Amino acid sequence: MLPRGARADLAEDADRLAQTWKDRGAEISRLAPIFLDHGRNKRFVVPQDSADEELPGCTMVVLLGAPSADFAVLTAFEADLPALPAGLLPHGHPALDPEDRGTKSSLGVVSLVRCGPRRKDLASLVVSMRSPRGAVEVLVARSSAPLGDLRDALPERAFGLVAPRGNPGRPIEPGPLAERTVRAEERARSEGAERFTRVPMVASAEGAGEYQLRLGDGCHRLQVMAAVPPTFPHRATDVDAEARDDAGRMLARDRSEAADARLDFCLGEATRVTVPFAGAAGMVPMMVIDAVWPIPRAIPNHWGARTRAGFALALRRRNAPEPTAAPVFESLGVAGPTMVPVPLEPGRCYLAALAVARGESRGLRLAATVGDRYVRDEVIDRPEGAVLAFCAESEASARIDIEARGSGVWWTFALFALGGGEP
Repeated sequence: MLPRGARADLAEDADRLAQTWKDRGAEISRLAPIFLDHGRNKRFVVPQDSADEELPGCTMVVLLGAPSADFAVLTAFEADLPALPAGLLPHGHPALDPEDRGTKSSLGVVSLVRCGPRRKDLASLVVSMRSPRGAVEVLVARSSAPLGDLRDALPERAFGLVAPRGNPGRPIEPGPLAERTVRAEERARSEGAERFTRVPMVASAEGAGEYQLRLGDGCHRLQVMAAVPPTFPHRATDVDAEARDDAGRMLARDRSEAADARLDFCLGEATRVTVPFAGAAGMVPMMVIDAVWPIPRAIPNHWGARTRAGFALALRRRNAPEPTAAPVFESLGVAGPTMVPVPLEPGRCYLAALAVARGESRGLRLAATVGDRYVRDEVIDRPEGAVLAFCAESEASARIDIEARGSGVWWTFALFALGGGEP
């Protein structure tokens, strides 16, 4: 019989902790594991004993994730607390983030202990995941006295003191709107933008609003800016925005902590674009600057406007060389992995481009194998197109591997010849 292999996973950690508590005389129960993605919350009920309110003793609930997991646990009371109105905060105090509530994990562990009548506080708990995704084991122990430090059972989870968060103060003021507008146009002009349009408006009292823009074909950079009020006190300026087409498809989104929002996307034809925004400091003047780069003429348009825009966006994203002639090879495919063999001319360089033609894409991967050389481009953020360049030495063919993930995705592949030499 072969010996059992050693394990060091999450379930094994939970088993060790449960056994340690049993050895100390505690009654142990394990709930079903919780699986969450980033930003998701899960409320669950901790089974209660009818004698909990009458007999002395303690209840400990431990939530155990991977050591790198970042999550928080709130009691039902904490989760249901209303947000503190901004007007009640002292001047200059940063806004309180509701996500800062609860007990935060340290090395993937949250431990909550209540004794006596306060045990009912743990009847319902909420887990909030801050990591990209993770699994959480839940253990409940009931005992006549506190069970001590769980690091006795899991010494590898030992951690030191955690310094409290400081108050960094107010964000830096971004400066006058007119100066920021000029700087944004100069920066875009230095990068090759050919056309500029300014669209003013005034934000609502809440610092929000919505632009309805009719934009022509090309690659656009929309910068949404808000003026800073001349009076104090005033809210900080942190504009967030997004752009959507008539069908509701997301073209670009900015949720950064910068004062101005920047949206980069390409359009294969004239399109009506909606740009909702928020984060201005009240009813202040707004300005949207639309800087436009033309789509390279060599990009084919017979596959449709979205494909044309996807090729152009991929070229801009990777700062790839602009093709000067029509594709020498084209192909059409659907979601999933696909291998496409392409003919090559020895001594020439090529640009391989991939664009989504329809569907909801969640990721694109484009790879080329040329002899013993391998190049790849993978796009997860707004996966509308991917691009890579390579050269053929003595090879007469290359293997192109395409993987498209999403719902109802159709893609178009194009191979452009760039000429000899290194790309």
